[in-house]
Amino acid sequence: MTTKQSNFLILNAIYLICIVVTSVVSFTIFNEAVGSVAFWINLVASYVAITAIWIYVRYIMKNLEQVKRFVPGYTALGVVAVMYLLCVVFYSLFTSIAHLSLRLFTLAHIVTLALALVLCGIIMIYIRNMQRQEAGGQTKMVTLKLIEKALQQLHHTLGNPPTASVVEQRKDVKSLIELVRYSDPITPDSLTYNDHQILLDIELMNSELAIQHASGEGVNSERLAGQLSQLKQRLTERNQQIIASKS
Repeated sequence: MTTKQSNFLILNAIYLICIVVTSVVSFTIFNEAVGSVAFWINLVASYVAITAIWIYVRYIMKNLEQVKRFVPGYTALGVVAVMYLLCVVFYSLFTSIAHLSLRLFTLAHIVTLALALVLCGIIMIYIRNMQRQEAGGQTKMVTLKLIEKALQQLHHTLGNPPTASVVEQRKDVKSLIELVRYSDPITPDSLTYNDHQILLDIELMNSELAIQHASGEGVNSERLAGQLSQLKQRLTERNQQIIASKS
């Protein structure tokens, strides 16, 4: 048995113990109110609160790496679950006198549960939005890495075989690699398409050079210089737009 499985068994055992202890305490302390509706409302609410905490802890144990990335959100979920349990325990103190105002007692339980569910829903929406933003940010970082990799391939292609006619172009490509390497990877959504288009254009340049080498043609250095100049301008404008959007 793995350590993870044993941890789940321990958690399940603690959950069952909590359910049994809650039942024993409830039937012992409030034995005179066992026949009342308020008693059973409290008991069921206690089971719900304990089960919610059990499910929360199981989820944390199963998705620990994900939880570590969104600690505030998952901590807030735990706080809501614990606060709901505390409210249920507090309401249980009034089980014996709930018959004087059963509707109010029941309403307090319903409102508390509804409020806990609403708060959990809001927190889950927050966590989902943060996950989407993180996923989008990672995608954008990958695109910038691909641009850098495509430029490195272009630099390699220009130097294989090495010719004097493309020395300046290789220097230009090297400077573009440095420009991309130190660019902000968190691209605004409005510039995402531009990054993909830059990547496609570099890949097209690589394809053109590969065809020229395969056919034995020389590199059109003037055309290549113009393409690199335009590419540098686009990358520079990209970085300026990112700085402007964050200022």
